[in-house]
Amino acid sequence: MIRTLAILLALLLVAAGNAAAAELEDAVAAASNGQPAAALRRLQPLAAKGDARAQFNVGFMQAFGLGAPRNQAEALVWYRKAADQGLAVAQHYLGIAYFNGEGAARDHGEAARWFNRAAAQGFAQSQYMLGLMMLDGEVMTRDVIQGYAWLVMAGRSGVRSAGREIQRVKLSEAQRQQAEATIAAWRPKPESADAGIANPRAEQLLGLDRHFGDVVDPTSWPASSIGVVTVAQYSTGGSCTGTLVAPRVVLTAAHCVFNGLTQVSPGNVHFLAGMNKGTPAASSVADKLIVAPEFIPTQHDKWSIDRSPADWALIILKDALPSKPVAVKSVGRDELAAATKAGTISEIGYGQERRYSPTGQRNCSAGMTKDARLLTVHCLANFGYSGSPILAEIGGEPVVVGIFSAFHEETRLMFAAPASQFEAAVRREIAAQSASAR
Repeated sequence: MIRTLAILLALLLVAAGNAAAAELEDAVAAASNGQPAAALRRLQPLAAKGDARAQFNVGFMQAFGLGAPRNQAEALVWYRKAADQGLAVAQHYLGIAYFNGEGAARDHGEAARWFNRAAAQGFAQSQYMLGLMMLDGEVMTRDVIQGYAWLVMAGRSGVRSAGREIQRVKLSEAQRQQAEATIAAWRPKPESADAGIANPRAEQLLGLDRHFGDVVDPTSWPASSIGVVTVAQYSTGGSCTGTLVAPRVVLTAAHCVFNGLTQVSPGNVHFLAGMNKGTPAASSVADKLIVAPEFIPTQHDKWSIDRSPADWALIILKDALPSKPVAVKSVGRDELAAATKAGTISEIGYGQERRYSPTGQRNCSAGMTKDARLLTVHCLANFGYSGSPILAEIGGEPVVVGIFSAFHEETRLMFAAPASQFEAAVRREIAAQSASAR
């Protein structure tokens, strides 16, 4: 009888676990398909019952304002609940929050503690962050061998940024052999015996896939004036995002009009405004390109953030387009802080997840570096968003306050050239076109 009851209890636990897993996957799918409020309603009961995966997902949605107002302090509460149970992705995001100072005071020592726990379990992005911190030696004892080993392991697990950092590490042959021996001997150490925590399915977690955002109606403004910048260069091609800021002027990132170190010919550049499932509302070929004088082109794998402040370009079109242009406005820290608090910082771009329709990222937060030459934006990003506008509502209407240049995948920070870098150039070109039309 006792044995029968035990078997029945085990079967009930398995059934409950399967139901929870299915509910998680349905909720994550809903969030990824533009239904974040519905997803949050499904996740909250699971999180309240102690499911670490649901707790992390609720924290992620709070952090990015998905289905609820952005609340980074509340996100930390949920991240910590999941992290304390041993969920590595939650430990990583908790580390990132302390590293960036999001929802709590910046504390790199606390960040390193959480990165260390996640890295020990095999979470590649934490291995990368821990490797950087060990090589830097500012928060923890500098250890070039172990730091290098963490970077190599992160790179072998798919962390894109690791390769560039590995090339910068100078090791003797003996040190390199010691690092390789460390890598060969390393084994992950899961903190939980629960398979759902130690080895969760990607379909049950948000934040592991960049393909995320709301589908935007391309016929509504300002999306109707945002489109795809295509560059045809001999047998290769590429695409970025651009914004119509005057009938014949498109604003984009400078690196979008370069093929490596070479600026492309204007005739190879097209702007497709209001792209809707592959069909643009209007389009034109470029007549001229104006690139920031300070921009320094480089190969993609040698990009560094110091290039981002000057990463802007104007595409002067041959034909005027009928869409209503989006104004450009430089803003200060206080205006950015107010727009962040009001939840009006957003981005619209044509990323890899939806190449032929616009995706919107809303409820973003934005700040400035100390020298005010760069915007730092906490938002979700994807490849293809280069050149997309960082928008803020100023005076009740969205304006371009920055141009997306790059993002650091491991810290989830985006970097944008602020409007103060290109506002004067936009005004000059608009004035010149007005004068020539008279």
